[in-house]
Amino acid sequence: MLPAEVAEGTAITDRENISGGVHALIEDPAGPIRRVISRSVDDLVARMPTPKEVQELGLLPGMPVIRVVRTIYDTDDNPLEVQDTVAAADRHAFRYEVSMR
Repeated sequence: MLPAEVAEGTAITDRENISGGVHALIEDPAGPIRRVISRSVDDLVARMPTPKEVQELGLLPGMPVIRVVRTIYDTDDNPLEVQDTVAAADRHAFRYEVSMR
């Protein structure tokens, strides 16, 4: 999810694939946004699932989930994108290697 003021009026709001991806559009020096991505921060929390998550993820009783919230920032430290994911703890492994530059 991108801030509305960043995405508004760009191909990001269309439901079509973006050639080169969203980050290429964000960083295109001739494009509508023209920002440089510099870093991301991932916050992981292990917790028990909500009843809806149990149903949607097909979890067994007592199985925890991992919530991953990734925030991507530009060089001025403004947030550009937030990804919020919930995954079954017994079915996923996480590895983060982030080099934006």
